[in-house]
Amino acid sequence: MTRPVTPKMTPYIIETPTPKQQVFLLLDCKEAMYGGAAGPGKSSALLMAALQYVDVPGYAALILRRTYADLALPGAIMDRSHLWLQETDAHWSSSDKTWTFPSGATLTFGYLANENDKYRYQSAEFQAICFDELTQFTETQYTYLFSRLRRKINVDVPLRMRVASNPGGDGHGWVYDRFMPDLSPEAAGHRRLTGRIFVPGRMTDNPHIDQAAYRESLSELDDITRQQLEEGLWVTDASARPFDR
Repeated sequence: MTRPVTPKMTPYIIETPTPKQQVFLLLDCKEAMYGGAAGPGKSSALLMAALQYVDVPGYAALILRRTYADLALPGAIMDRSHLWLQETDAHWSSSDKTWTFPSGATLTFGYLANENDKYRYQSAEFQAICFDELTQFTETQYTYLFSRLRRKINVDVPLRMRVASNPGGDGHGWVYDRFMPDLSPEAAGHRRLTGRIFVPGRMTDNPHIDQAAYRESLSELDDITRQQLEEGLWVTDASARPFDR
């Protein structure tokens, strides 16, 4: 079977994917992560991934942040969805935080502020579940949502868990262990690891961001946080040694 060389797109994806985002959107594995450094277009990549199959009847996607406040911030992923979709034929329900498309497909925004919030989704069914800033979640929140990843036999779409994150945060350790067990800080490219793929991205991959101004802002941070955000290094000390649980 010939593999596609360009990702599936729909008219609702209004940005042209960068080369790294295209790699992420082309992946056919169940579980994949994009990001590492700050500024490579992580939220846009997740929104693109969620919108890839909204032309298919029965398709449902879920995008999660840790809190509702995170979702609602100006420029955050739910706000970005309005910029992309408000002039289209998609319908927004403010009560359900859900976009419904002419096909009947849906894109829902949710949050997992507390550990037990994961059970709010225990009767739901999604074919794409996206976690924005994965290191802010617990491992058990993440793995439980796999139980919601399913499809009816006549819905011809892939089942995908798609995540994006920077290093740091409470979940730094388990995310590193899950997606990068054999990656050194100097590693480049993307590797298939136990059925998972990590696509590293940096601000240099994003032509839409003022890189010089952002680097100047990041220079005000402590050295460890700066390395995590600017260089995408999964480190916890200034010597740049990789994370060690």
